[in-house]
Amino acid sequence: MSTAEVPNLQLLTTGADDGPQDQAGRLWDVPVPLNGPVIAPPPFPVDVFPGWLAEMVTGVAQFTQTDPAMAGTLAVAVLSACAGGRLEVEPVAGWREPVNVFAAVIAGPGERKSPVHRAMTRPLFDAQSTLGEAMRPRIAEAAALKDIAERQAEQAKSAAAKASDPDQRVDASDAAVAAALAAEAVTVPNLPKLIVDDATPEALIGLMAANGGRMAIISDEGGIFDTLAGRYSGAPNLDPYLKGHAGQPMSNERQTREGASIDKPALTVCVMAQPSVLRKFGGNAELAGRGLPARFLFALPRSLAGYRGVEMAPIPEAVASAYAANIHDLAVTLAEWADPAVVVFTPEATRIRLEAATAVEAQLRPSGDLYEFKEWGNKLTGATLRLAGLLHVAHHPFEAWRRPIAADQMASAVRLAEFFVAHYRVALTAISSDSAIETARYVLDVLTTKNMTVFTKRELHRRVSRQLPKAEQVGAVLDELTALGWVRRTPDARYEIHPRAAEASGSVDALTADVASDVSAGRSPIQSVNRAR
Repeated sequence: MSTAEVPNLQLLTTGADDGPQDQAGRLWDVPVPLNGPVIAPPPFPVDVFPGWLAEMVTGVAQFTQTDPAMAGTLAVAVLSACAGGRLEVEPVAGWREPVNVFAAVIAGPGERKSPVHRAMTRPLFDAQSTLGEAMRPRIAEAAALKDIAERQAEQAKSAAAKASDPDQRVDASDAAVAAALAAEAVTVPNLPKLIVDDATPEALIGLMAANGGRMAIISDEGGIFDTLAGRYSGAPNLDPYLKGHAGQPMSNERQTREGASIDKPALTVCVMAQPSVLRKFGGNAELAGRGLPARFLFALPRSLAGYRGVEMAPIPEAVASAYAANIHDLAVTLAEWADPAVVVFTPEATRIRLEAATAVEAQLRPSGDLYEFKEWGNKLTGATLRLAGLLHVAHHPFEAWRRPIAADQMASAVRLAEFFVAHYRVALTAISSDSAIETARYVLDVLTTKNMTVFTKRELHRRVSRQLPKAEQVGAVLDELTALGWVRRTPDARYEIHPRAAEASGSVDALTADVASDVSAGRSPIQSVNRAR
């Protein structure tokens, strides 16, 4: 925000008690919000999951002392990794929606993303190992057969080259060609992959081609966002992401094995990244122009730092075992499928779906709540159907493909979609905020938490010297805060902070709003995480 564009909104009052004043009786300007009105996003609706999964999400949140939104969003991604490319939902004849999703969990450093990631994804890696062990004998057999066929082809080629009689040479040549084709036809399968941590777009295409068009990138770091922003290439290939999300045919002869193509790609992505990575990814004009950020479901878990227990009971063994068994068996079972199963909706689920879709369409109008991010809102109805398919799988992990989606799962998908709508709105605030405003928020937070009601520039510099080592930087921030009405100069050349700044300190940073205002995993110092409030 340019300081030249900031309006000077005077508190027009007539009495001494009508507004905040300094000791000289001067009235304060109304401060300009640093990030607009901030409404704490809702907690993750853990009850949309069946008991075995809800208990795991809650157990992980309690053990790691994190907001359930972190483990809950990962649970959605893990279900997507299992069912993506193996299940499609059909709301009406002719419209089939895949169930793979893209998600991003945004949390600052030290918020225990890695322990949550490990707990939720371990069964996928176990399933990958199971599939690999089952495949090893087939790989060894195919490798031996290919080696034999190649040796025979070499021998046939040598015999053809040595043939002196014209007729024998023709027969020998035909035999050599046939042997070469036979050797080429023997394919040695790769060890199956269900999940990777990171991959360049080119490597990702090869992985998907080698694994039936399916792949999941679930990472506890934001490196994949750096890749998409051009870490390895100034213009990264977005095809595996755009087409992998939509399920559109994909082929790239230069970047896959010769002749490889993917008829129905199904890519799952879940990235756990810091706010700075979100701003870089979401603020990339090329990625936004291609519609990639609009394909992501964002979750911004509450920071519980300062309110966390220091020694928590582990996840109950029965809970962890049930989760591990269900995810492992689901992943192994569906990995063997060649074609996706198609699941329809019950009449009551269809009624709920139509009501939700109608409401979304109305919110896309200029006066609607989704209009400001309609690129994302245009995909909300499809995303809700995908969530319905995943919740259906969670509730019926061994027979989801044999029964229609019920009204309860469709209604739960609508609730889960509403959670992601609210969090996407907060994510937009983080994406659009510039560095100057971010620094101003940080400095204002220091002033309020250290109770620096009146201070000099030097005193402030001592407090923020690690983040702002140069005095000119401190001066620039003070100029910004002065223009915005949060601080002002006093007659003796010091600074004073707005009397109501402390009231706003809890909402200075949209990503770390006051924990006590949350109703999910946030708690007061005398409450345990997830206890009813």
